[in-house]
Amino acid sequence: MKLYWDEYTYDEIEERIKENPLVILPIGSVEAHGHHLPLNTDMLQPMWLAERIAENLNALILPPIHYGWTESLAPFPGTISIGFDTLYLLVRDIISEVLRHGVRKIVVLSGHASGNHMAALRLACEEVNREYEDAKIMLLSDYYIAYQYRGKLVPEDDSHAGVIETSRVMAIRGDLVKSNYKFEKNPAGKYMVVVDYSKVVPYATFSNPKGSSKELGEKLNKMILEELTKIIKENFGV
Repeated sequence: MKLYWDEYTYDEIEERIKENPLVILPIGSVEAHGHHLPLNTDMLQPMWLAERIAENLNALILPPIHYGWTESLAPFPGTISIGFDTLYLLVRDIISEVLRHGVRKIVVLSGHASGNHMAALRLACEEVNREYEDAKIMLLSDYYIAYQYRGKLVPEDDSHAGVIETSRVMAIRGDLVKSNYKFEKNPAGKYMVVVDYSKVVPYATFSNPKGSSKELGEKLNKMILEELTKIIKENFGV
C-alpha cells in the first residue's frame, strides 16, 4: 500500500478515500539549528513519525509543507520564514481541499513549534472545522510530546537545537549531524520578548547539546511514536 497521497492516480485515491483513512499533513521549517544540525531538522522529525504512523495505521501522508513561520531566526543564513498569513492560508486551503474530497480524519503534525507558527496552524484548522463540522482534525507538534521528557531523560531547560533535537536527528539522519557545535547561554530573561535571536543566541543553539547520542535519539523517537500513536488511536478510533 502506497503511503503518499500524491503517488496515487486520481481514481486510485478516490477508492482509498472511500476506506475513510487517516490523513497526515507534516509541516516543518527551514531554520538555523546551530553549527551542528541541518536546516531541515524540523522536517526530518515529523516525516519520520508520519511514515511510521502511516505504515502502522494504514494512513495517508499528504505532500509536506517544508516552510514555516520562523521570523526570529530569519537573520541566520539559510533560514527561510514565510508570513503568518501565508502559512495560515496555505494550511487552510490544503485541509479544505482534502476534506472536500471526502476525507474526515486529519492530523496536522508540525516539527516546528514556535508560538506564532502553531497559532497560524490552529487558526487554519479551526476555520476549516467550522465549515466541515463532521470532520475530526488534530493539531500538534511532536515537541508537545518530546518536552515531557525534560528533567527526566534530558536537561530541564533543553530547547531548540539541544539534546532532544540533536539526539533525534542523530537517530534519523546521523550523516547530517556535525560534532563541532557552539553554544552560548541565552542572556535574555525567560519572559523577555526577542524578535532577533541572532543578538542573544549567536549560534542559533538555545540549549547545550552536550550529552546527545544516537541511542538517546532512538529511545526518544520510539517513545514519541508510541505516545502519538496512542493519542491518534484514542481520538480517531483507528
